[in-house]
Amino acid sequence: MPKLKTRLPKLCRDRKLAISWHNGERVYHGLWGTPDAEKSYKRFIAALLENPTLPLRIDKDSDVLVSELAEGYLDHIEKSRMHRSHVAHFKQAIGFLVEIYGELAVNKFSPKKLKVCRNQMVKTGKLCRNTVNDYVNRIIRIFAWVSKKIWQPPT
Repeated sequence: MPKLKTRLPKLCRDRKLAISWHNGERVYHGLWGTPDAEKSYKRFIAALLENPTLPLRIDKDSDVLVSELAEGYLDHIEKSRMHRSHVAHFKQAIGFLVEIYGELAVNKFSPKKLKVCRNQMVKTGKLCRNTVNDYVNRIIRIFAWVSKKIWQPPT
């Protein structure tokens, strides 16, 4: 049977901490086994039940722009434990993408448009081949992230 997407997150243990996972992100509740962690978890579940957000999947009918997707991904990587230099490289790659296709709908983006973006990077003359390939792979990773993850565009 397929996994249900509407399940509530479970309370899990990570070393000495009580955590739960929601939308691919960790939520910390305190030390494992303490009453405070249980209370925090119950408040978290109550808040989810009170204010359920309808997840949005990027599909054929979606009108999410590439610039909104880039903004959402930057928020995601800045909250994660990614090193600052990697975040800076993602910002550079996203800059090229948004400069050319910022007002394009995500579902209209294709490999041909990625090639145009890559050629624009090459035309600047400031980036070596390895850096251009790295930036293209980072752009691909952004679109892979949105296809795997249930994501809401920023409002």
